[in-house]
Amino acid sequence: MEKKKYIIVQLVEAFGGGVYTYVKDLSNFLVTHQSEINCEIHLIYSPNRVELDKEIFQKEIHPDVFLYELDMQRQINLKKDQVVVKETRKILKKIKPDIIHLHSAKAGVIGRLASLGIVKKANVYYSPHGFSFVQQNISKAKVSLYKMIESIMPFLHGGTIIASGKTEFEIAKKIGKTKLIENGIDFEMPDKIHNYTENKRFKIGTVGRLTPQKNPKAFNEIASKLPNIDFVWIGNGELINEITSKNIKVTGWIRTREELLQKINSLDLYIQVSLWEGLPIAILEAMAMQKPLLVSNVIGNKDTVEDGYNGFVYNTTDEAIEKIKYFLEHTNLREMGEHSYKKAFKEYNKTNNFLKLIDIYKKVPK
Repeated sequence: MEKKKYIIVQLVEAFGGGVYTYVKDLSNFLVTHQSEINCEIHLIYSPNRVELDKEIFQKEIHPDVFLYELDMQRQINLKKDQVVVKETRKILKKIKPDIIHLHSAKAGVIGRLASLGIVKKANVYYSPHGFSFVQQNISKAKVSLYKMIESIMPFLHGGTIIASGKTEFEIAKKIGKTKLIENGIDFEMPDKIHNYTENKRFKIGTVGRLTPQKNPKAFNEIASKLPNIDFVWIGNGELINEITSKNIKVTGWIRTREELLQKINSLDLYIQVSLWEGLPIAILEAMAMQKPLLVSNVIGNKDTVEDGYNGFVYNTTDEAIEKIKYFLEHTNLREMGEHSYKKAFKEYNKTNNFLKLIDIYKKVPK
């Protein structure tokens, strides 16, 4: 008897950074694991994020994935969003998907509205990749609005939230039906690239776009108080002017994962100073490259660290500086880095976690 063929749509507006990596990897994984799930994959995405390199994307996405560009914008605009919903509905009517998986807040709203009457409510999945209402740079009114939207959508339109990390899972359970499928990465390339390097000066780095979320102001403050240490910001962005300390190097956009892993390999310590997160792919990549971690005490970041085992969680910039001094005075960096790898391989293995997601997909009502 021939296995049922699932037609699956992945819909994403925030197609950059970690979300890009996750959605691209998931789409590729699904089309290359037909023995696990007989499926046809359609990816509807917005090309508007500045960090999206279309040339690299065309090389990295599997040729069997059907692609559709849609002019989605991050900000709420009722008139434009209404047009996007209509365009999305047209695409979905042609595809006739069994399953739709929505990634990040904007796609969560657009996709649910667009799929009404086309996809069964029980067959709608939503990955927040960091709930919008946990942002720390927005007004209380906006926090309340985003909380209301996140609560109303599953109430009216059903579906299942796919939480990317343990802390996000605890929040999501209070909103609606939720499953925990943690973010995952592939270890083949990190294993090939990794080697222990000895820097003349201690080197600390982070990966991300220079935005309020990634908190470059705090990164700059920490670096300015530790002038004898080299700091590297791997990425670029609109807040580059907040990087003023002379011991910080900003690399600019990194085009390939191989280049990114090589940059991470050159670090002694990986730091993540974010104000909010989902479960950052960048941290997982640093763990795969056997780096000890120092991360801010926010959702997602804190899931990746066992204090004293593979790094530390900090609450203030002064505490972060004290922890860095601890790393300078102790010789267990290598051991902590090895612990990072072990934790990542056990909890954040892409193959294991995507197979768990496939099991969820296969249980949808037919």
